[in-house]
Amino acid sequence: MNYHASRTDDPIAPELLRSRLEAIGQEAGAAVQQTAISPIVTESKDYSVTILDAAGSVISAYGLIEIHYGAVMHAVRSTIKVHGDSIAAGDVFLANDPHSGGGLHPQDVVIQRPVFEGGKLVAWVALAAHMMDMGGMVPGSSAVAATECYQEALRLPPVRLIRQGVECDDIWNIFRINVRSSDLIEMDMRSLVIGGAVAEAKLIELIRDMGFAAFQSASSALLAGVERVLRERISLLEDGHYFSTAWIEWGGDVMRMPCTMEVRGHRLIFDLTEAPPQVPSFINSKEYIIRAQIGPRMRQLLAPGLPFNQPVLDIVEIISKPGTLVNSVSPAPIAAAHMDAAMAVFTAAGQCMQMALHASKSAMERDRTTSPALAAYGTGRWTYLDHFGTRRVYTLIDGAFSGSPAGGEMDGLDIKSSQTPGGNQLEFADVEILESSYPLLFHERRATTGEHGYGKYRSGAGCQESFSAHNTETLVGNMTGTRAWFPTGGSAGGMPGACMRYFVHRAGGETEKVDIHQVGLALAPGDVFEMFCASGGGYGDPLDRDAEAVARDLAEDRVAPEIAREIYGAVLDAKGGVDSVATEARRAELRQQRLRDAAPPVRPAPDLAPNLSWGDEPAFPLYPGVIQRGNLALSEYSGAVLAVAPDSWLDGCPVLDMAIDDRAGGTIARAHLDPASGRMLFVDVIRKGDGPSIECRPDRWAKAGHNLPRNEGEKA
Repeated sequence: MNYHASRTDDPIAPELLRSRLEAIGQEAGAAVQQTAISPIVTESKDYSVTILDAAGSVISAYGLIEIHYGAVMHAVRSTIKVHGDSIAAGDVFLANDPHSGGGLHPQDVVIQRPVFEGGKLVAWVALAAHMMDMGGMVPGSSAVAATECYQEALRLPPVRLIRQGVECDDIWNIFRINVRSSDLIEMDMRSLVIGGAVAEAKLIELIRDMGFAAFQSASSALLAGVERVLRERISLLEDGHYFSTAWIEWGGDVMRMPCTMEVRGHRLIFDLTEAPPQVPSFINSKEYIIRAQIGPRMRQLLAPGLPFNQPVLDIVEIISKPGTLVNSVSPAPIAAAHMDAAMAVFTAAGQCMQMALHASKSAMERDRTTSPALAAYGTGRWTYLDHFGTRRVYTLIDGAFSGSPAGGEMDGLDIKSSQTPGGNQLEFADVEILESSYPLLFHERRATTGEHGYGKYRSGAGCQESFSAHNTETLVGNMTGTRAWFPTGGSAGGMPGACMRYFVHRAGGETEKVDIHQVGLALAPGDVFEMFCASGGGYGDPLDRDAEAVARDLAEDRVAPEIAREIYGAVLDAKGGVDSVATEARRAELRQQRLRDAAPPVRPAPDLAPNLSWGDEPAFPLYPGVIQRGNLALSEYSGAVLAVAPDSWLDGCPVLDMAIDDRAGGTIARAHLDPASGRMLFVDVIRKGDGPSIECRPDRWAKAGHNLPRNEGEKA
């Protein structure tokens, strides 16, 4: 969609409108926080406020969970389609079913309020938040064992909660008898109604102040400005195809989620047609939810300071097939629609964009390269009996606080999923608030030590915490999560990240490993539940890490001594100081040992002497550490030839396989090495027997031809 503003518009007006709309979102959000009950809303801030035009296009959005905005847009447009001309002032609508006009998943309700001025529909305000329970076969409504959507939750298409200012008691009563702890959850839902009323009143005041024509013109100009910047940033990317595969764990196997991003002028086209078929488990998603995931990620990478509005979603073109994990149809269960499958696409699409950015010399934000986004989470829906004997539900979302991937110039952040502004980053709820709200006693809550994504720049550490039941004997958990044994990969030779791990330490001294999809986990008095959150991958070969930084990591208990020596190649003296000479010798030996242990390349490159300036051809980036000169891909470190166009440079690398897990036929980390220096150029995480998970094919490489440069004196 193209948005056009009049040439006579005041150029200041769109910015003033943006500021005022963001203030309205903040005021509505404050009303939600002051009236909601559950800490997941009040403390972690798992809610959003979205302001849309009369047709359901996003003008402004406020909140920490950017994936909400695309889902809210879908809900509002569905409501317009269903109710049409019957929509009136004073109406409030609710939707929660992704198969019929809802939001992200049944637990995320979307409260929508049309805004009328002068008898005319002029805008919408919509608020979404996570509800602790929406009914279904298990407390918390994340039914791991569900085989169809009918088992998961109370499902509501767009329906009126309030009709022209009068509550629709029938809908409220249906809600109350289908939802656990409905008295508390009703208050959370009413907080969204209240926040919507605040936003509506403030928005009407703004429109009256500006005049509707000026409001409409400034809104169009605001959207046009965002679209112009995004299209310009896309046009700076090298045209071509960028491919990445992500993985979805389920049981003892994985499903492959391939994504091809095509850059064509100012367009971004994501081909997801090879996604697996939908399955009878709760991980299926919808195309609009995939767009809601990808859009914010593209904004985050292309223009992280840009306001969020409709063009952020419109720039994402998706090609998918109905009946697949990314475009499921009823009765597919869908309670984790924004998690497993959608997060896999989020990772793959982000990896594609990062490859395109690096391959494009003129691209803005090119220097903000990081390792692949970490799509990992862990949640537990815990039930207990309160003092009145009523069964309550608590959703523990601390498993969302992973360690961020490493960046191209800095280490990752602890207990933070991303280094880049924006995204879906909840706030870390205060432990005292949680202990006062629920029957929990926390023993520790801190950043993990030990395992992480090793690299020249390492990943951050995820949350490590443990707790036991307190003042109750009936704490029972239903677990969900990802990245239990198939870690997120690194970039530019960085190692894979840490995995999500759950344990129960029984009062009798035994320790049990807990599956990430375990149901009915009972904590008896004295038992302790412990969680180690995942982390992103490292960036760059660990043997290139500053040895002084390794020494600091060792002193801070971030790495064990054997990791410091065997992975980082650092040699330290008895006082923890770096022996520089011994470290360099150790690292040189480790690089050569890699080459001795490696398997030969799949497709060896021509036997040409290493040379970084073949025929004085200009150098173009292909991947961090890999450049294109003419029709050759070369290691930027040694000048070794890796491939002749249009072959993949990865096929010209010796490979070193490192075992990760026995599931899925064997999961491995495969290091692709510079054949001359032994540096790790890329460490893949794949199933044994699979080919590389990435491919970077800008048009200039694909069309470079097959003519070989020849050493002096070689016959033509």
